[in-house]
This record gives sequence, C-alpha cells and structure tokens, in this order.
Amino acid sequence: MSSSIVKQLAIATVGKDTGVQIRSRIQTLSQPIDRLRYRLNKAVAAPFHKMILNPINRTRYREHENRKLEIGPGHDVLEGFETLDVTTRRNVTYVGNALQLPLPSDTFAVVYASHIIEHIPWYKVEAAIREWVRVLRPGGILQIWTPNGLRIAKAFVDAEESGALDFHNDGWWRFNPERDACKWASGRFYSYGDGSGQSHPNWHMALFSSRYLSQLLEGAGLTDVREMDRSKVRGHDHGWINLGVCGTKPKVSA
Repeated sequence: MSSSIVKQLAIATVGKDTGVQIRSRIQTLSQPIDRLRYRLNKAVAAPFHKMILNPINRTRYREHENRKLEIGPGHDVLEGFETLDVTTRRNVTYVGNALQLPLPSDTFAVVYASHIIEHIPWYKVEAAIREWVRVLRPGGILQIWTPNGLRIAKAFVDAEESGALDFHNDGWWRFNPERDACKWASGRFYSYGDGSGQSHPNWHMALFSSRYLSQLLEGAGLTDVREMDRSKVRGHDHGWINLGVCGTKPKVSA
C-alpha cells in the first residue's frame, strides 16, 4: 500500500493531524524493510533491468512518434511517457543515471523532470541539464519542476525577522508538529532522506530560483525559456513551493 493511500485512509478515519501522525509512525516502522528493499534493487534488480530490459525497450520504442520521457517518475505513470529511474519497478522503462542517460540524442518531443534536479549535487546540475537537452529532438521542450528556493528563503527570513506566517501557505509539517519556521525551512531545503538520518537518495543537494534555473536552461542552448504556472504541472503538484521552468531546443536550420 502506498504512503499516499495510507495518509488518505488515516485522515478520513481520525482527522488530518492525527492521520499525519499515524502515517509518520507507519513509515518509521517500515524504514528497515524499505532500506533493505532499496539496496537489493540497486544491487540486483536494477543492474538486470539495465542489462536486459534497457536494450529491449530502446528497440520497442524506437519507431514511436512524438516520444516523451519522464526522469524520476512517481508511482503513477504519466500517460504516453517513457520513464527513467535509478531503480527498477513496474513503471520504469529504463534504469540509468540522470547525468548519463542510456538513450540516443535528438529523440524526445518532451523531457519532464519533477522534483528530481534538487537531488543532484549542485555542482553537477549544469551537466545534468545539458544531458537532458541532448536527448531532446529539435523543437522539443524540457520542463523542470523543483522547490522554489527563493520563495522558501524569503518566507523563512520573514518569519524569523517579523513573525510573518507566509510559510503556513505551504501546509507541509513533516517532523514538525509545532510548525516551527526553521524546521519547515530545513525540511524544504534539505528534505529528510527516509526519515532515519542515514544516507538516502531523497536528500536535497541543490537549490534553485527562477533566475538561476532559467539561466541554466539558456546556457544549455534552449530558447523561449520561461517560468511555468502550476496549471502546467503533470502529475503530482507540490503546491505552494513549486517552481517550474521550461525551454525549447532550437530547430536545425536547413
């Protein structure tokens, strides 16, 4: 059962605050099993997928038109998208690294990455974006969503200096039942791993503003770079902290 279903059931049964506490407790109890499952996936299942299923799926989709790729999919697959992740599960088409996609150049009409780029070390995000642009076909669109670091920073500073409560618009209180501004900002900047304090891919390692993310897309050669409003979110919307920027790969002149 997914964590989102557990949360919905708990909230419907006992109310939001108690429901969130129950969900957190269940996740804490499941951490050892989840860590073991992740390690086995990385060590056994993911290499098998990379060796056997990646070539099969590259051949399977090669002749498809208007191909679209999601990097780091959630539990629900976006309709019409091929997917890539570092581990394998039923909705993953390709296993690979976001810095070195196992895919040919000039292939996809859309490359979509929602809340993935902040998990890449900040000094490697430029290389990651260039790699994502590589697999875009001319005229294709790259869409990136990530936490809005500037909005989070402003809300934190305003809360500390003047007691402003703008950060309450986010409504995210993981490990923060007292709704402390500093705890909230820490969670939004750094995430929480798997909640155990150990090494985990869920930690955040990069921070973005609209200016900086736009600059990165332009530096990778994209044109018509612009911030997106939240109506353009595909799949899960991360809400008040969500920042989206897109750009288009120029068509080759005849």
